[in-house]
Amino acid sequence: MERLLDGLNSQQRQAVTAGDGPVLVLAGPGSGKTCVLVHRVAWLIQARRVPSHHIMAVTFTNKAAREMRERLIQIVGSAEVSSLTVGTFHSICARWLRREAQLLGLSRGFTIFDADDQQVVMKAVLKSLNLDEKKYKPSSIHAAISKAKNELITPEDYPVQSYFDEIVQRAYARYNAVLRENNALDFDDLLTESARLLQHDERFRQRAQERYIHVLVDEFQDTNTAQYV
Repeated sequence: MERLLDGLNSQQRQAVTAGDGPVLVLAGPGSGKTCVLVHRVAWLIQARRVPSHHIMAVTFTNKAAREMRERLIQIVGSAEVSSLTVGTFHSICARWLRREAQLLGLSRGFTIFDADDQQVVMKAVLKSLNLDEKKYKPSSIHAAISKAKNELITPEDYPVQSYFDEIVQRAYARYNAVLRENNALDFDDLLTESARLLQHDERFRQRAQERYIHVLVDEFQDTNTAQYV
């Protein structure tokens, strides 16, 4: 198993071979954090004999996830990697929600609205509320809604301290309704709906807990509230 540690310094080796329980690796840019994460996964599989389907590795970009998967294939082989859950927060949550779509009142073939789709919906929402989009810019309203979603704030709980807040709250509720009417979610929903299921659906949470024994997060310091939950 020493070959799994080849090229690593003493601090990196310590992180890779750490025992069970939470571990936080703090290091500067370019110091090999992702390398440590990749070798940690390999160590769990080959040295600790952890079945690969019990491991999840999460990162922020599709490029980083792809590189992580490619590096793991070189170390542990494609058969082991095929059973791993490796991807971005959004891609992993999307997979969960496709399997559990009925819990959200959606079909498995739900659509994920991209930025352009979201702006089209936002403009239609403002029109339905008789609001002038020149005065209340769709992009500004949507940005406020997106921020609320990432803080796991629902339309019902949205804090209203000004007339603009009241507009956002009304638009937020209608925006969500339009998405559901179209059997759709937006990118923020992938995180927020997954977080809510983990918080409030016992069976969903239990399945996740039984499946994922080791969860490794690259660039953990960049997580927002929804990602952290």
